[in-house]
Amino acid sequence: LYDIYFDGVFLNAGFDVLDELGRQEKPFFLGVGFHRPHLPFVAPKQFWDLYDRSNFSLAPFQERATNSPDLAYHNFEELRSYTDIPLEGSLTVEKQLELIHGYYAASSYIDFLVGKLVSYLDTLGIKENTIIVLWGDHGWHLGDHNLWCKHSNFEEATRVPLMFRIPGQKLPGAVCDAPVEFTDIAPTLCELNAIEIPHYFEGESLIPLFNNPDTSIRYGALSQYPRWGGRKGYSLR
Repeated sequence: LYDIYFDGVFLNAGFDVLDELGRQEKPFFLGVGFHRPHLPFVAPKQFWDLYDRSNFSLAPFQERATNSPDLAYHNFEELRSYTDIPLEGSLTVEKQLELIHGYYAASSYIDFLVGKLVSYLDTLGIKENTIIVLWGDHGWHLGDHNLWCKHSNFEEATRVPLMFRIPGQKLPGAVCDAPVEFTDIAPTLCELNAIEIPHYFEGESLIPLFNNPDTSIRYGALSQYPRWGGRKGYSLR
């Protein structure tokens, strides 16, 4: 069991660990965390150059939803801690477009780094015997509801990518629209590896969805995020 947290600068360290693990006969679990896209939106120039800022559009809905409670919103203090962001009020059109551009650049940078890591599995000759799971820890507001960052229970903050690559999978590349949760990852990996699922796991195995993407394993996905005043916010998708 290894856990690595790095950006591109430390990618070679990840290769070294993967090289060591890949040459052993024993199964291994390698957890890799990439610190992008995340503030500040730092990425090499080549990834900014992938996009023309004039082609980006602002979020079409930048108001608070009718009759929605103040409790559902925040002042995106994480972003306002930067010197070019005002402490109160809305952002200028130019700053919004710059942030959207930065988010895309940082996302493409990580896409590139993930590709390098997966390609190294090929180099070691173990790609076809390795389960790969890719997910993000949260979404990110890009001006919708006049919100930026995360810290909300709106779908833009709670919906994330979740992708599995399984050797010999029945329907490679299939897309499933059924609601799932992060709690489903661990029991799925257990079942894929013939490991007994601990009774205290709260999630469900996603294998039925791999075999039939048109089915569902639950009614909805529940998200919780603390709100100010010690209260909790919830959303059910």
